[in-house]
Amino acid sequence: MRQRFITFAVFGLILVIIGEWNLKTRKIAPIASLDKTWLEFCIGNAGGSITNPAVTVIRITDDYEPLSIGEDQPAAADGKLSRLDFATILGFIGKLNPKSVAFLPTPAFDESLVLNQTDIVPLKDAAMQLPRFLGATNVTDESINKAQQKPLNFQPIKVEGEPANLLTFTHTIRFPDPQIIANADPAFKTIESASGLTSESEIRVPLVASHNGQVVPSITLAAIANHAGIALDQVTLDLSGASPIIQLGELQTIPVEADGTFILPPASGLGRELTGLQKNEAGEMEEVYHLTSLTVDELAYTGGADDEVAKRILADFQGKFESVSNNLIVIGFDRNNDRRFTTAYGEVLSETMLLARTIATIQSGRFIDQWSMVGRIFGVLVIAAIAFFLFRFPKRKFLPFSFVAALIYFAMNVIIFRSSLSWTSPFSAFALFGLMFLVGLVLSGENKPRSTEN
Repeated sequence: MRQRFITFAVFGLILVIIGEWNLKTRKIAPIASLDKTWLEFCIGNAGGSITNPAVTVIRITDDYEPLSIGEDQPAAADGKLSRLDFATILGFIGKLNPKSVAFLPTPAFDESLVLNQTDIVPLKDAAMQLPRFLGATNVTDESINKAQQKPLNFQPIKVEGEPANLLTFTHTIRFPDPQIIANADPAFKTIESASGLTSESEIRVPLVASHNGQVVPSITLAAIANHAGIALDQVTLDLSGASPIIQLGELQTIPVEADGTFILPPASGLGRELTGLQKNEAGEMEEVYHLTSLTVDELAYTGGADDEVAKRILADFQGKFESVSNNLIVIGFDRNNDRRFTTAYGEVLSETMLLARTIATIQSGRFIDQWSMVGRIFGVLVIAAIAFFLFRFPKRKFLPFSFVAALIYFAMNVIIFRSSLSWTSPFSAFALFGLMFLVGLVLSGENKPRSTEN
């Protein structure tokens, strides 16, 4: 027994150190893959602790070719889009009867192009086809030299407690186009003066900020409230308790940091499309898209009435098209050069996809965190205690008992996740139980008899 446990303790300590090192650096790809698989398993067994999001992203990618009017009137250059481009995109969305929309681009237009001149208002006409939506702005707390446009009216939320630690902005740097504002409310997207929100270990997304003595929501929070049908005067930032929260009417409580930011979980099972099945009006089961995306080219896709191939391709997108009528629509750039946010697990996201994931995380209540160091040490000690107990048994009893102990341990992990949405990397536990099984299989658990002298 002693030889078994000492062998287990020595090699087990090495495995735990490797697991802790990878937890901080995430340099070992197979362990990171194991983490994601285990977390998705926990999420799949979370019961009512996690719900489904409702987000459809309209992605403007590198494949999109800006519109032009003949050779004499070229398209917008240098990756820019014209007012006519955005009007076309909003027009496609408007035909699908969206429930709510967040428009993330903050474009600056070349007024020399006919496509951008304001004696025609295609962008305004397209915007008016949508329900009143949200238009993004970029803001800062630093002084700027250029003349300011007319100040925007940012609608505030309620506050309880002292907001002294919140991020602050005083000036708007990038404004929504006037044709957008005709049917959109402004909300800040990026606080350009804020630093330290992104690091190798975490990404923090501002949900609220202080502005002119009031607390105003970001476009992320405002979009969530808008889609849920909750007026901003029913949203409360509560800083009076031990842990700051945002109360979204009676619908939901959102945990935030003292500066008003939300820590995006590095892994939340939202790195792929989420679909489900539900009955339609005819009583038939149909696929529903809870989290999905469409490129502008896919959004614009229509096949000829007599083109069978086109009909099949269009049918593949039909569920996504229908999601536009039910989900929160997030419109933004997702080109290669836009992807500059790297998560702790190595995913590289554009600002559009980052904010869409934040929205989906909050909508579905995936406020997932990891066990503290104390919790992880306690877990290792529990496994060590199991090993100490089981190493007393001979092989014929040790092997089935160790297998049952492992099942119970991981079942408890799932129960803890269901109750608290807190998880830990399974590598150390898998490695320790595997080592325990190996040591118990190779080494005998019986004490050797002492030799006696005649």
